[in-house]
Amino acid sequence: MILIFELKVSNISYLFGFIQADGNLSSLSRDRGKLRIEIKTEDKDILEKFQKIIPYNSSVKDRTKNTNFKKEYNSSYLSVYNKEFRDIINKWGMPYGKKSKIINLPTEDYSKIDYFRGIIDGDGSLGITKSNIPFLSLVTDSKNIYKAWVDFISEYINKDKVIQRNKRDNIYNICVYKEDAQILSSVLYYEGCLCLKRKYHSALEIDKWVRPESMIISPKKSWDKEQDEYILNHSIEDSVNYLKRTKSSVETRLWRISKENNNGRN
Repeated sequence: MILIFELKVSNISYLFGFIQADGNLSSLSRDRGKLRIEIKTEDKDILEKFQKIIPYNSSVKDRTKNTNFKKEYNSSYLSVYNKEFRDIINKWGMPYGKKSKIINLPTEDYSKIDYFRGIIDGDGSLGITKSNIPFLSLVTDSKNIYKAWVDFISEYINKDKVIQRNKRDNIYNICVYKEDAQILSSVLYYEGCLCLKRKYHSALEIDKWVRPESMIISPKKSWDKEQDEYILNHSIEDSVNYLKRTKSSVETRLWRISKENNNGRN
């Protein structure tokens, strides 16, 4: 079977996002070098899945080391030395050496949802807080990724996030909560997607969350039955023009109606 190694393929977009978040591309003299992705051994299976979709020789190994945070930390790492492979991902936008500040969006057509899931699996987190609040967050040092991610958020939940670098680490920490986290996690972690198992399970837990009656919803432009009826029977473009709402607002409302209908059947 010939594998298609193109960025527009969903699994390759995810892989590249993961590489940008958790990978390191290094070079030596005489065109030597390697890509290495190192993660905790608990998530080793994702590296083995990467081996199957990378059409070049690679290896996955384990090691134990002491870190600043933990002694005898067990990790697993994937290594790819092939120069053709390195040239491809470098062309797509994976720089050699230190990358945290300069990472940018891929240079070729890609699957945005799968790419950002790779970024979140590498540099993000999601789940339920101790206060029973769903959340999904991304930590990044790249202004380019920050801007692209807040645009992605706006596209699906119709909210403009304006975040400054935090004072402690001078990095961006972009977080959404409650129903907004439910929407984004369901978009990113769809059934059958390539991802870290533990984060997929966290997305399922987020999806099950129901807002407590005591938790007041902030006032906003509400929807009524007539508007719901209109968007269910007209195109998104017609709904935007007639109701004077944004495309994201209409799409989000359709998603909520679909979710409510599915819950009613269960």
